[in-house]
Amino acid sequence: MTFEAECLWCDWKATPSTDGAAVDVVCMSHTGRSGHKGFRRICTSFAVVVRGE
Repeated sequence: MTFEAECLWCDWKATPSTDGAAVDVVCMSHTGRSGHKGFRRICTSFAVVVRGE
């Protein structure tokens, strides 16, 4: 699973990470610096499907 976040007020984006809590922390840091309070959070998971013979 990969976690990402984008600010709804500016072009800031968190670096994608497998640690969701780390992404939350950088969002809080961005809020502290900018006052921006809204974020779009994205969680992506991947699957590998192998056909059985």
